[in-house]
Amino acid sequence: MLQIIDNGKGAEQIARLVRGQKVVVKPEKADMTSSAFILSDGDMKNQKHNEKIIKGTDKPLLAIGAASIFLVGAYGAKATKGKPEKQVRVKIDHPCSLTLDMKKMFVAFSNCDGVIDELPENFEVFASSKYPEIIGEVEKPFFGVHFNPEMGADGIKIIDNFVKFVEIWEKYHRGK
Repeated sequence: MLQIIDNGKGAEQIARLVRGQKVVVKPEKADMTSSAFILSDGDMKNQKHNEKIIKGTDKPLLAIGAASIFLVGAYGAKATKGKPEKQVRVKIDHPCSLTLDMKKMFVAFSNCDGVIDELPENFEVFASSKYPEIIGEVEKPFFGVHFNPEMGADGIKIIDNFVKFVEIWEKYHRGK
């Protein structure tokens, strides 16, 4: 079962977009036996609970908005407060599982006011605007998106592609 972690913004919207079995829970109620996690955008006060999830799993994980800052924070990176951009033009720099069947340039919506200053060395940037927009951990199936795909436009495809990634991951990693 896919677990959607409700950090305060967008969890219910994400749940409506995810097909299949899923459950929405607060970060402190996370079940670490889930097959995958989507960490929603939200309040920075949830960072410690989210980092516990990140450090406690090797299952597929998608961190959205502020949760992408929690993701890199779990690896020692720092972030600063920035000015949220409502609409961003994102350029795919390197294809990845999240960007399948997407145009090289796409539009996404954002309300994240944090900015990742520097990525940890074990992260790769897959898409960018003036900031890294889609990142991934090179050794684990962890992805972060700086924008909010659940808000519409081309971002919805990101959630769909993550669900497809989870289905394939489970097929080849079940029982490991």
